[in-house]
Amino acid sequence: MKLNFKNIIVIAALITGGLSSCDTEFLDVTPPSEIASEQVWTDGALSEAFVTGIYSGLQQGGFSEQMLASLTDEAVFTHTGRNINTVNEGSLSPSNLGWVDDTYGWSPMYQRIRSTNIAIQNLKTATFTDETLKSRLMGEAYFLRAYYYQQLVRYYGSVPLITKVYDLNEDYAVARNTFEECVSFIVSNADSAAMLLEGKTLVKGRATKEAALALKSRILLYAASDLHDIPTAKAKSSVIAAYAKPEFLGYLSGDRKARWQAAQAAAKAVVDLTASRGYKLNLTAPVSAAEGKLNYISISMGGGSTDKTLDASAGNEIIFGRYFTPSLSEGARQTGLNNGPNGYHNWAGNTPIGLLVDDYEMMDGTPFNWTNPVEKASPYANRDPRFYATVLY
Repeated sequence: MKLNFKNIIVIAALITGGLSSCDTEFLDVTPPSEIASEQVWTDGALSEAFVTGIYSGLQQGGFSEQMLASLTDEAVFTHTGRNINTVNEGSLSPSNLGWVDDTYGWSPMYQRIRSTNIAIQNLKTATFTDETLKSRLMGEAYFLRAYYYQQLVRYYGSVPLITKVYDLNEDYAVARNTFEECVSFIVSNADSAAMLLEGKTLVKGRATKEAALALKSRILLYAASDLHDIPTAKAKSSVIAAYAKPEFLGYLSGDRKARWQAAQAAAKAVVDLTASRGYKLNLTAPVSAAEGKLNYISISMGGGSTDKTLDASAGNEIIFGRYFTPSLSEGARQTGLNNGPNGYHNWAGNTPIGLLVDDYEMMDGTPFNWTNPVEKASPYANRDPRFYATVLY
């Protein structure tokens, strides 16, 4: 027993001595599945991977099983017990945005904005040598920051503009900017993105100069509308008239004509640029109903459908798209399954209501009218081609 005890002591001493001689190496092992943040900006591929990850904030664009249409007077979501009820029942709160949170909540969007701030800050001092890649990634980061802020402003009015990367011990209390300041900031970021992305070759789904200018056009168009001209909006809405801080919702004063002219110039810049680069945006020739339906379906498929009856070149009408792949399970690629009729083994999730159906005009551009005996007798005949590409009847 004494011999065994001595042997145990010797073995324990050897193990202890071995550990003490290499404890530093043992504790300093770098996790093989992680990369130190400071390493990212020394390597072009790692920097690109970081910026690519920011695109995940685009989510599914409202095309999951629940859809934006069912949050409005366009459709009814037929399945109960989903977070969409939080919206439709008017029980939204800052702490519970329901289904909206995934795609439109301010928390996930500010998370992506923080990532764009990290990218912009670090790309300025990145040590990898590919300057073309560096400027492209900077352009993409500016575009994504402009995009996420544009989304926030669309849904919530003005928001705090965060452009720095905060540390844990800093004060997070940031004042809300005015609507005018937010629009100017978004336009500035879109302009920076357009400049940096000029001449860069990018794969589908990444930001381009065309996408940056289109984003600028969108925000300027919205900003010029009656909704964001506070004197006009107050006259039309008692809610806006009673709002204590209207500067968060729009322009208190200023030249409305100049705002419309800025929106017009921005839109023309997009049309002119895309026309010179193979996009099909400025089509003026009339088409038949069948051609119009085919075009609309083809665009919704992104021009990438394997269906030989569709127009494979329709993707040339898409300036910026969120693409999906069968190798990654995401709800938006199952739009047909989610919304097709039950009788065909689909889920019939979003059902259009009569008001949406009636909104589709006749083929000649006149409104559909139930009091017209001819139209009432054949309510689904001779309608806008987009009707047939959207509504099953």
